[in-house]
Amino acid sequence: MAGIRRAVLACTWAMAIVAMAIVGLMMLTITYDVAARYLFAAPTDWAYPLNSTGVLVATMLAVPHLYATGSHISMDLLYRAMPGRARRAADILTTAATAFLGLVLAVTAFRSMTVAYAGGLTGAGTFNIPLWMPDAVLTLSGVFLVLVALLFPAAAPDAAPGEAEAPAEAQGVA
Repeated sequence: MAGIRRAVLACTWAMAIVAMAIVGLMMLTITYDVAARYLFAAPTDWAYPLNSTGVLVATMLAVPHLYATGSHISMDLLYRAMPGRARRAADILTTAATAFLGLVLAVTAFRSMTVAYAGGLTGAGTFNIPLWMPDAVLTLSGVFLVLVALLFPAAAPDAAPGEAEAPAEAQGVA
């Protein structure tokens, strides 16, 4: 099981690296568009749709890794005020909700991807992004969200080493 966890974590880390690269590319394209718009009065027709898709893709690629490593935003103030049993119930509910969200995301995005691919659907405007591409990313992210929910169930953010479900490598320790 530890090998599967390491493999899934390596895949989510690779997805997060791609998300970081996409954000870097978005910064470059936005800078270019601003310069073209204000210096040369020639805005691009491709920057907005490309960066709109980039935000979606970067966010969804990063989510599974953030969940697996416990780096996502959480309601610690409320959570820490709960008694032990309520915390465990909240952890179970969080894990189940995450797995369900991942499953729904994977299934609906896969269906949307197949329709978009078969129909040749593209985004609106002069710069048309094939719609199956972001749907493929949503499908991949949904699958990995299910995997990380099952392999790295939610646990207390300050749990003792024996209490946390995630292995040390998921928490940034080698």
